[in-house]
Amino acid sequence: MRRFCVYKRHGQDTYYAQIKNPETGKYLAARSTGTTDQSEAYMIVSDWLQNGIPQKKSKAKKKPLKEIFTLDTIIEVLHTLELSSQDAIRITSVLQDKGVIGNVALKKEQKSEALLLPFLKEFWDYDNSPYVREKHAYGQSIGKRHCYEQSKKLNHWRDYFDPETRLVDVTKDDLRDFQLTLKDKNLAPKSINSILTVGTVAFKWATDREELTTNPANGLRKFSGASKKRDILNPEEVQQVFSASWDDERSRVGNLLAMTTGLRAGEVVALRKEDIQGDKLMVRHSWSFSDGLKAPKNGEERVVPLLPQVKTELLKLLKSSRYGDEGFIFYETAKDKPMNIDVLNKGLTAVYVAMKLPEDKQGNIEEQVV
Repeated sequence: MRRFCVYKRHGQDTYYAQIKNPETGKYLAARSTGTTDQSEAYMIVSDWLQNGIPQKKSKAKKKPLKEIFTLDTIIEVLHTLELSSQDAIRITSVLQDKGVIGNVALKKEQKSEALLLPFLKEFWDYDNSPYVREKHAYGQSIGKRHCYEQSKKLNHWRDYFDPETRLVDVTKDDLRDFQLTLKDKNLAPKSINSILTVGTVAFKWATDREELTTNPANGLRKFSGASKKRDILNPEEVQQVFSASWDDERSRVGNLLAMTTGLRAGEVVALRKEDIQGDKLMVRHSWSFSDGLKAPKNGEERVVPLLPQVKTELLKLLKSSRYGDEGFIFYETAKDKPMNIDVLNKGLTAVYVAMKLPEDKQGNIEEQVV
């Protein structure tokens, strides 16, 4: 079988060569040998067959014919196949992983041209988010408060990304640069990682739905580093805190309960009398201003030990409520709502300030129990 042919093009003196692909039986695209001497041209092609063909960008580097034949065969086969969008994703994913191309929008998808910032805004809009609807459809929980907190972080994305940036335009390099920009603002590693989740969660969802061919956040490293050290109160300081004069008794009892049981703020304010069972506390609900009464975090009820003196404080507080046993222990003016969790933090902060505790001991109750 003839492996190659050497010839001159009409009106040119330089010899060109074409090598036959044994897999397809077709000749590869013609390449110039760079010489006007026929014997030299044959020697050059013989060298190509043995050592590979020089590449245009780097003549010193040669690509083996086996690789060239394989690629040529793949392309030839692709021309004969009917490809689905899933097939296209698999093919382009390989090219993207090799860094040859960027993200590619699927032709059939209307969302592929979506602008990044409006997409993220809708994604974290609890009432309109397709992501939230999908979570609920599969019986998974996602709270209004969580979506609200995520949407507040969008201002960082708006500061960095141009309004005309499309969802498919975002690359891993963009996200790395975004991370470094946040670091330049002296944000804590934990805060930077949290801000990035506004996009990384959305990108994964869009990729799973084939609105993106690949997730630009895949392999993106998170920042590590110790958070600002916060010392804890010693026994004498704890005694001083809860012996101090508090502006709101609900705040004092709530913080005492959180300290001795580990309850989160939402779980504290959601308690009712029936949750007190002897020397135990039944943690059945949590409360947030956006979601109302809901299951505890992770959706699991639990039982925690309740110290006698703390139980006494809870029952005493309940007696001061106008709604009695029918309302929340940490009551508010409305019967169907408990007090705002901010009351816990504000009361504790006021006592800290009055005691003039060192800054590293002025913890935030929301970080401790939310």
